[in-house]
Amino acid sequence: MAAARKLGPPGSLRPIVVSTLIGLLYATGIRIGEALNLALCDIDLRGRLIEIREGKFKKSRYVPLSPSATSHMRAYLERRKRAGFSAAPSAYVFLNVIGTKHGHPGFETAFLEILRGVGLRGPKGERGPRIHDLRHTFAVNRLLAWYRQGVNLGSKLPLLSTYLGHSTVTGTEVYLHATAELLESAGRRFHARFAVPPVVRNKKP
Repeated sequence: MAAARKLGPPGSLRPIVVSTLIGLLYATGIRIGEALNLALCDIDLRGRLIEIREGKFKKSRYVPLSPSATSHMRAYLERRKRAGFSAAPSAYVFLNVIGTKHGHPGFETAFLEILRGVGLRGPKGERGPRIHDLRHTFAVNRLLAWYRQGVNLGSKLPLLSTYLGHSTVTGTEVYLHATAELLESAGRRFHARFAVPPVVRNKKP
């Protein structure tokens, strides 16, 4: 996000558009297409909610915002307003340099430029982090938090599935990669619940 704020052209809204988009994707796990389709009427800063209208599978849902994400969105919308862009409820939230809806290819180009600039991706043609990986990261972080809290994951996965806008829990399971932290947390939880206690032998008198 810091690197995104250094993007050009100078004096344009582009740096804060890209940095806010990256932060929103990381903090909420929504799809890039859903973020780019947001209209001003979909943002409820007082209620700390965004409404995703007819996302993938034509499903709509509400997504809560954390206090920090809400603060960043408020700052972005203030900058957008001061820049003189349309404040109509139906106007798109994220705009390109000419004031129209920001496109997916334009954001992807900026995202790759940033990743290469900070050394997270190599030259063109080499594989590396993608925009969609921010959504995967959100899902894994949520699962890790539940593991640490000791909650029943069977009852929580349907909630995560609904939050992410998946039609089935199976669709959500694809996102839940086994990270080192997740495996360590799962191992501790398994050991605490199922490990056989050591046998204590009575000492001979």
